[in-house]
Amino acid sequence: MAGGNPLSEQQSAHKPVILVVAGVIEKAGKYLLTQRFDHASQGGLWEFPGGKVEPGETPEQALERELKEELAITTDTGVWLADSVFDYGDKVIHLKGYLSHWRAGELELHSHQDAVWIDHAEMATYQLCPADYPIVDALGGTSSYIQVPGKAGPRS
Repeated sequence: MAGGNPLSEQQSAHKPVILVVAGVIEKAGKYLLTQRFDHASQGGLWEFPGGKVEPGETPEQALERELKEELAITTDTGVWLADSVFDYGDKVIHLKGYLSHWRAGELELHSHQDAVWIDHAEMATYQLCPADYPIVDALGGTSSYIQVPGKAGPRS
């Protein structure tokens, strides 16, 4: 199932749980979304950039490392926004979302095919990775999204 489902303990009993972090980078009232490569897991979907927490790292350290590797920018990790635990079928993702403050560097896409700066209201027009929706909700109250197996996107 490409879209996945919110986690139930029964579903995740025999699947790896992967801790990942995502950075919500705000600049002049716009938020950065990055688009996953088409050939990748969740290919073509948009996300807040980030990645896996490696052994020995705190989530904040992992986020700063990942943003440097993926986007060539230096950031400071701010406040925690939301956690999301999502079953993608073959694995369970535990995503921790944080505000991230861009300190230095020019944006370079090393792990994504595209990037956009958008208003919060515009997020409803992008198909996000399902685990990212609780972060969107934390940024702006209620969500205008539905999650359907195989597809995530705005409500019609």
